[in-house]
Amino acid sequence: MKNLFVFPHAVRKNYPDESIKLNIGEGNVLEFFHILNGQEQKAVIHTDLLRDGSSTMVISNTFTQNTYVLYNFREILQVMDMTPSEFLSSMQQRGFMQVDKCGGEVFVKVFLLEGDNELLSDTHNFAEYKHCTKDYIHPLDWKYSWTLESASAYHDGEDIVLELEIKKSGFWKREVYVSHGGQFALLEGGKNIVRFKHIPTENAYLGEPNCRYKGRAIEIERLLADHANKKV
Repeated sequence: MKNLFVFPHAVRKNYPDESIKLNIGEGNVLEFFHILNGQEQKAVIHTDLLRDGSSTMVISNTFTQNTYVLYNFREILQVMDMTPSEFLSSMQQRGFMQVDKCGGEVFVKVFLLEGDNELLSDTHNFAEYKHCTKDYIHPLDWKYSWTLESASAYHDGEDIVLELEIKKSGFWKREVYVSHGGQFALLEGGKNIVRFKHIPTENAYLGEPNCRYKGRAIEIERLLADHANKKV
């Protein structure tokens, strides 16, 4: 499987006798094992069945010790108004693996327990896959989706005008939209100029139409203040 990345020493280890393992079967079926005190919990993800544009997490519940697959992870984050790290911390969950799908391809991040350098497997030698430090999580996400290169905003009557420059990766085949207060517009790669009726209580967000993912928020009021300060 291409587009799989391993992050050593990334997840808090709660028990001395604890490990994880990943097997990959035909059709890129992911078989994830959380092994605790000699007992295995297995989570299976059929990547062919995942919705295009979706984000899926394998999570361990600290309270119940259950390990399970959480589908529609990004949509859940929008409802909770949280980033992934905020969600995992506040809900006392540990995230072991994230699978994003776009254009029929998957992008997988596996987070190893503290003290673990290599991902165990019965099917693959993951030592040959790229290993990354935790501070590379966000840059890697951007590399496999899109980046906001620059952003500015100014008033035009009751409207705001957004000037946005985005750069899409070769992996990301889906369209990118900017949304603000129930309004949305399609963005092209490069520079974009978008006009919205200004809703002062709302930021703008990048992603699907009318999404509200905190991790992709654009702080409108800050951009407006920056523009006003430049005119002084």
